[in-house]
Amino acid sequence: MRASSPRRASTIAASTVAVGLGALAVAPAATADNNKTVVVNCLGKGVVKPKEIVVSCADGAITVMSITWSSWNVIRARGTGTLAWNTCLPTDCASGIEQKYKVAVTLGRVASGPTAPAFTRMTLAFPNLGPAAAETSTYTLDNERR
Repeated sequence: MRASSPRRASTIAASTVAVGLGALAVAPAATADNNKTVVVNCLGKGVVKPKEIVVSCADGAITVMSITWSSWNVIRARGTGTLAWNTCLPTDCASGIEQKYKVAVTLGRVASGPTAPAFTRMTLAFPNLGPAAAETSTYTLDNERR
C-alpha cells in the first residue's frame, strides 16, 4: 500500500466536502422537520404516516391497512398493519376472495420530490407467512405525484 501525499490527501478531503455539500443540496428532508417524507397515494398526493397504502391502484387488490407507525424519519419508516390480498380467483378480481395477513411494514429508498421526498419501496414481513407462504414481499411505490 502506497502512502498518500499531502496534496492527494487534501484533494480527497476537498472532494469529500464537495460531495457532502452536494448531497445536502438535494436532500431537503434533512431540514428542520424529519417527519416530512411522504408516501404518494393513488391520487398522487403525498401523505405522511398513512393509515393505508394501496399497492395496486387499478383494482385495489393489494392494500396494507390499519397501519400503526412505530417510527417515521427521513430515510425509513416502520410499522405494523394488515395486508388485504385479493386472490382474483376463480376468474377475476371482482369475484376474488380477500385474504388478510398481519404484516410488519418497512418503507425505504427515498426519492426526492417537488414538495417533499417520498418513500419508493415497501417491504412486508409476515410473522405467520403471507400469500404463497411468503416470509417477506417487496413492492415498488411509484405513483406519480399530481
